[in-house]
Amino acid sequence: MGSAIARLVMVGVMLAALPPLAPAQKRILTCKDEKGRTVLSDPSDPRCYTPPPSEDAKAADEERKRKAKETYLACKAEQRSNQSLMGRYPNKQKHDAAREQALSQAEATLRISQARMEQLLAERQRLRDEAEFYPKGNLPPKLRRDSDSNAALIEAQAAAITAQKDDAAQKNAFYDDELAKLKKLWSPQADRHGCVAPQD
Repeated sequence: MGSAIARLVMVGVMLAALPPLAPAQKRILTCKDEKGRTVLSDPSDPRCYTPPPSEDAKAADEERKRKAKETYLACKAEQRSNQSLMGRYPNKQKHDAAREQALSQAEATLRISQARMEQLLAERQRLRDEAEFYPKGNLPPKLRRDSDSNAALIEAQAAAITAQKDDAAQKNAFYDDELAKLKKLWSPQADRHGCVAPQD
């Protein structure tokens, strides 16, 4: 019993000999009060004054938020578009089949136009042969009308063929661009990060 008391007394003496604990350090900051004077204090000091933002600062902040929202919405739209594209064309074979179908329709239309052009050119040759019977160019009214009509039809058909060839080239270019995009989306290294929502 006596030795236990002696040990407690010894512990108390040792604790008493320890230096007192230092108070927790307060964070000091420099701020301005309402009159613009510099104040050295801790963050809770009521003298520290944060002025309201200027009209220019507000406008810049609103513009930043608007741009961030536009970027986010554009990202979400592209994400939806990419998902839709991947749903339609999960592999190259599906995409090749869609291209072939689109181009086969354009080629069929072009073949019909070219066949019509051959008919018109044959008709023009027939009309020219007939016109040779009138060496001074005094063509009968019907032959003149038929020749003029044939020339107009050939011109229109040539324009149609050019437009159809352009259409086929545009379709090919469209499928080329789509395929380039799909190759990136099909790749295992494709960027799968989501869109970052803007912070208010």
